[in-house]
Amino acid sequence: MSKIEKIIKNKKSPRHLARSIAVQGLYYFKLNYSPVIEIERYLSSNGHPLYLKADQELLHFLLEQSVNQFDKMLNMYTSFLNTRKLSEINLLEQIILVIAAVELINNITVPATVIINESVELAKLYGAEDSYKFINGLVDKLAKQIRNNEMKNRILT
Repeated sequence: MSKIEKIIKNKKSPRHLARSIAVQGLYYFKLNYSPVIEIERYLSSNGHPLYLKADQELLHFLLEQSVNQFDKMLNMYTSFLNTRKLSEINLLEQIILVIAAVELINNITVPATVIINESVELAKLYGAEDSYKFINGLVDKLAKQIRNNEMKNRILT
């Protein structure tokens, strides 16, 4: 079963679909260094079956913020890496980390726990076999740094 078929079978929300398609769009960006408008044109015209079901506003926001700040967002994880360098993290995992950082910083209406869970789900879908554990640890640490009060309240409740 393909990744697309898994997403369709699981009937994911429009917001999850936006995040998932953003991973694909950012992968296209990293291979072609295209502007956001071209990435969106590629995603919509490529017959992507889930594109129209995705939350278009969130998708555009994630693409735009991630393209414009990819290295800055990725570098936010540097202090949490013990044995690996950013350059050693595979591209799809980098993309998932960037999307999570963008949302943690700029999308405060979405709880940090949701962003962490979405990152884990994306890593399970697109990453290597156990990469979701690595992603979970890094995004959780970044969430504690960026949204300290929210994460403390989560632990206390």
